[in-house]
Amino acid sequence: MGKSMRVWGLLAVLGLGVSAATGAEKPNFIIIFTDDQGYGDLGCYGAKGFTTPEIDRMATEGMRFTDFTVADCVCSPSRAALLTGRYPARTGITSVLFPWSDHGLPPEEVTIPEVLKAQGYTTGMVGKWHLGHTKGFLPVDQGFDSYAGIPYSNDMSHDGRVAPAANMVFNKGMTLADYQSYRGDKDDKEGYRKFKGEVPLVENAQVVEWPVDQSQLTKRYTEKAVAFIKQNQDKPFFLYLAHSMPHIPLHVSDAFAGKSENGLYGDVIQEIDWSVGQVLQALRESGLDQKTLVVFTSDNGPWLSQGKNGGSAGPLREGKTTTYEGGQRVPCVMWWPGMVPSGKTCGVHVSTLDLMPTIAGLAGTKPPQDRPIDGLDMRAVLAGRFDQAPVRDWFAYARQEAIRIGDWKYRKGPETAKGEKGDRAVQLFNLKDDIGERTNLADRYPERTAEMAKRLAEATAELTSGKAKKK
Repeated sequence: MGKSMRVWGLLAVLGLGVSAATGAEKPNFIIIFTDDQGYGDLGCYGAKGFTTPEIDRMATEGMRFTDFTVADCVCSPSRAALLTGRYPARTGITSVLFPWSDHGLPPEEVTIPEVLKAQGYTTGMVGKWHLGHTKGFLPVDQGFDSYAGIPYSNDMSHDGRVAPAANMVFNKGMTLADYQSYRGDKDDKEGYRKFKGEVPLVENAQVVEWPVDQSQLTKRYTEKAVAFIKQNQDKPFFLYLAHSMPHIPLHVSDAFAGKSENGLYGDVIQEIDWSVGQVLQALRESGLDQKTLVVFTSDNGPWLSQGKNGGSAGPLREGKTTTYEGGQRVPCVMWWPGMVPSGKTCGVHVSTLDLMPTIAGLAGTKPPQDRPIDGLDMRAVLAGRFDQAPVRDWFAYARQEAIRIGDWKYRKGPETAKGEKGDRAVQLFNLKDDIGERTNLADRYPERTAEMAKRLAEATAELTSGKAKKK
């Protein structure tokens, strides 16, 4: 196929033509998802004390988003929403899963890789999963052809509070189910503390290393991602690269230790930046750069309580676990040379919820039609046509504690809003004028406040009426 025909086919999937591309024209997709990286933790977002030249270059060659939100302020619910395009309340994943949790993302949920596999895509995941680690809930059970990574957060331990013999060696090749069968007393807090941060490295459904050397995780994830790209360069693919860091405990390889002015946190971010550069370089070397959409973003805001190891929310208020913007507005860069306009800054409100329908549209198909999909098809935004972006009726924050309609954001009062510091009264903010949520306008606009409260109650009723049950 000639280059001009391929370009016109790809323009079609962006909504600039009359039909969707098929066959060899199908674009590839890579989502790079970091853990607890704040809005202020990239050079192109004003980071201080460390540099991110690769991601900054990615932004120069692509599009930087200033109003990009995730669907929750903690790990598991955010990841479920990313992969399904549905709010956590619909999937039943509304809180963090732990190693002793016996459920995960329900099998009946349809994920991005499942949608793409039906279109002939090869799908792979590398990194942190955190959507269920028992039988039936692993990435290979949820649409991924291959998986390599850790099953939950890197500060957890194998099966939570299990305390096997001190010198016990787990056999390479044992299944994750066997590994998890070493169950101890769930009230054994001492055992949990003893093994906290000693997590298994899993390939597909087998444990290949325990405990994994976390200083090598970013490097090994990167090697796996690059290998996946090169192995699948002749067919359409989807790669989900979910870094375990900068979630604590922070670890970095010797090549990046002590290289930033911002201590270990800065070192970790600089190694992640290197990783992004390796992925983009692999695409260039394989001739896939103009055929691949790459999305870089984070699962939630920074863990501010960790101090110097917790990152920065930049101008935003608060961070992880809160429904202020610092908890759910995150950095995002999208890159697709020749397709996504270069050097653009997008102020349109976009969410990880939108990735499911947008990617489905780009692949020439649709998201599941038998259930509510909360995301919107943002192909017009990727094409730079911001004025043609679909309008979101409302956006619900974690635990339905807040709602956004346009530039207005309403937060519930203290009887329901958990985890936030400072003023916990009913709050109304105009995010266009007050990105830092410093001025509470509830008393100044009582009618708008009442209307927003009503809309939040309606949204909550809709999202929880058919609430998924834990399995």
